[in-house]
Amino acid sequence: MFKAEYVFVRILCPLIIGIGLFYFLPYRPCLYFTTTATLLLVLGILAVNLNYQRLNVYRFKGIVGVLVLLLIFFQGASACLLNNERLNKSHFTNEHCKQLKIWVNDEPQQNQGILRFKAKVIAGYSNGKQFKLSGRLLVALRLDSLAPVQLKYGDEIIVPAQFAAIDPPYNPAEFNFRSWLATQHIYQQTFVQQGQIIKTNKNSGNFIIKSALTLREEQIQKFRRLIKSDEAFAVASTLILGYRADLSQETLAAYANTGTLHALSVSGAHVAIIYVVLDFIFLFLNRNRRLKITKLLLICGLIWGYALITGLSPSVVRSAIMISVFITAKTLSKNTNNYNILAFSAFCQLIYNPFSIWDVGFQLSYLAVFGLFYLQPKVYNLLYVENKWLDNLWNFIAMSLAAQIATFPLASITSTSFHFISSLEIFLLRCRWY
Repeated sequence: MFKAEYVFVRILCPLIIGIGLFYFLPYRPCLYFTTTATLLLVLGILAVNLNYQRLNVYRFKGIVGVLVLLLIFFQGASACLLNNERLNKSHFTNEHCKQLKIWVNDEPQQNQGILRFKAKVIAGYSNGKQFKLSGRLLVALRLDSLAPVQLKYGDEIIVPAQFAAIDPPYNPAEFNFRSWLATQHIYQQTFVQQGQIIKTNKNSGNFIIKSALTLREEQIQKFRRLIKSDEAFAVASTLILGYRADLSQETLAAYANTGTLHALSVSGAHVAIIYVVLDFIFLFLNRNRRLKITKLLLICGLIWGYALITGLSPSVVRSAIMISVFITAKTLSKNTNNYNILAFSAFCQLIYNPFSIWDVGFQLSYLAVFGLFYLQPKVYNLLYVENKWLDNLWNFIAMSLAAQIATFPLASITSTSFHFISSLEIFLLRCRWY
């Protein structure tokens, strides 16, 4: 029964171990080894299944199960290494060129005359020749105060090939910006003047993402017309659409000092609220099976559209996957298992981007939901309340306590390990071993 109900829980564990182990072994021989092992295991398991009856494989189900878990382990390892751009021979740090052709890989953020954005390198120039390159770069562009350049997602520009490694933290209490960027495949940064860049007037961005960002920009402009207060407009844009560009440092500091900064992040709670509203709006489609399928497609499409507009953060994607699986199973009259759905959503995200495992937002999101599934009923049953309204209040308190209890160990460990790693980096820098 456990194997049948918790299939994704069982395969998620070796996947995480494979990703976590080979993240610290970013070497090409490891990549060759893991890909070869994955291929051999796939061929071996396929051969076993083709000869299942002839070889009486049912007698060795345990061995076959171990082979499957090993396959998932090496699949996670291979995915991690294949996504490590430093192993790509065409990475821009391995070539000597004078200029780089890049395209803006996110929404540029402007602050005090500096335009900052993440970019994807697509080509390099040397001696009048262009050659294909890869990699990602953090760009800080100083704007011309008289005629500042306008950049948006997907715009192609040519910049000087002058870059440096991301600086490590120099204070034990400082945020480790370099490690955070490394989980997004960014290891280098560049500082350029507006006069040093050349716009190609081309756009290489993903069409779906461009459309979503355009739609979000239209919604932001509507907010701007309806909300007169700049501060209220910035908070509303952040809360609803995940757009932080207009949020002032004073507002961010106020939320941070009161411990409510997480309220400014679009999370799975937003998706859950949207689902409840949509489920109520499309209640009339519950008349027959065909209309129920139509309702399923409408809700899933709208939820994933919202997730795309808000930037596909780990918590939003997790919630979107879980709700999609839940309502699909409900529509098809299938039984669901909360833990299996949670593991399935994590499995999908890690296959797409194995480096998500090091994102604290990803970790806290899944721990919080696990706490709601496992700990909330136990906390709720500690106290019996007869009054209906007080019982509902206690239910919400139990949910909050369960999420806090589940995430507290990670928060404590992360803080301790962060201070240790930062102190070690400072020590190595001072000794010139870094």
